[in-house]
Amino acid sequence: MKNNYIENNFQLGKDNNLEFFDWHYTEVSERINELSRQLRSFFNYKTAVIQLRYSSPQNFEKVSTRKPVLELEGKLALSFSQYTSKLRLLGLKEDMLAEKLLILLEKVKIQLNSPEINILKEIKNLTSKIWRIIHMLSEFEIYDYPRLLKVVIQITSLLCSTECVFSELFSEFYRELRENYLLLGKDLAGILQIDEKNKFNREKKNKRVRLKE
Repeated sequence: MKNNYIENNFQLGKDNNLEFFDWHYTEVSERINELSRQLRSFFNYKTAVIQLRYSSPQNFEKVSTRKPVLELEGKLALSFSQYTSKLRLLGLKEDMLAEKLLILLEKVKIQLNSPEINILKEIKNLTSKIWRIIHMLSEFEIYDYPRLLKVVIQITSLLCSTECVFSELFSEFYRELRENYLLLGKDLAGILQIDEKNKFNREKKNKRVRLKE
C-alpha cells in the first residue's frame, strides 16, 4: 500500500512537471515567434525606406488608396490613441517612458491591490495589439505611404520602451530594436526633407514656365 502511494504521488508529480514544461515550452516558443515577427517587421520597414530613397520623383509622390492599408491605418490610429490615453491616466509621458514605467511597476508589486494594475494590463494588451497591426502594415508596399511610414517608426520607439519593462527577459533586444528604429527614423526624415525641397524647386520651376507663357 505504501509503495503504491509513493508511486502514485511520484507519477502525479511527474505529470505536473510535464504539464509545466509543456506550458513553459509553449510560452517560450510563442515569445520567440513574436520576436522573430518584430525583427521581420523592422527589416520590411528598412527595405521600404531604402526603396523610398531610390524612387523616382513620380513614384515618390505616389499615394495609393489600397483599402487594406487604409483600414489598418485607422486601426493603428485608434489603438495608439487608446494606448497614449492609458499612459496619461498613469501620469506617464513619452519622455523617459521606460524609466518611469519601471518605477510604477515596482510600486504596484508592493501594493498588489492597486487600481493601477488593471491599467498596466490594458497597456500591455494594447502594446501587443499595436505590434500586430504594425507587422501587418509592414507586409504591404509601405514606401507608397511615406507619412504613414514616419508615424509607424515613431510609434515603435514607444512600444520598445514599454516592452523593455514588460518583457524584462528581452529588454536588451528591445533596447537595440528601439535604437535601430530611431536611426531608421532619422534616415526617413532626411529623405522626406529632400523630397520637400525637390517638390518646392519643381513648383518654383513650373511657376516660372507659366509666367513665360
